[in-house]
Amino acid sequence: MADKDTITKEYMQDSATFADAFNFLLYGGRQVIRPEQLHPLDTTAIALPYGSGKQPEPI
Repeated sequence: MADKDTITKEYMQDSATFADAFNFLLYGGRQVIRPEQLHPLDTTAIALPYGSGKQPEPI
């Protein structure tokens, strides 16, 4: 299963592929998400914006 996850992540790294897939799934194919608007993010740096106190809580 890990191999499939790696292949999918590599495939979806292309901005045009990502935009096409999510425009199809979320917007019925309408061009709402544009590849030029996308930029990569570090998936290991995800945090909840409203953690306890003033600090975000990493997930």
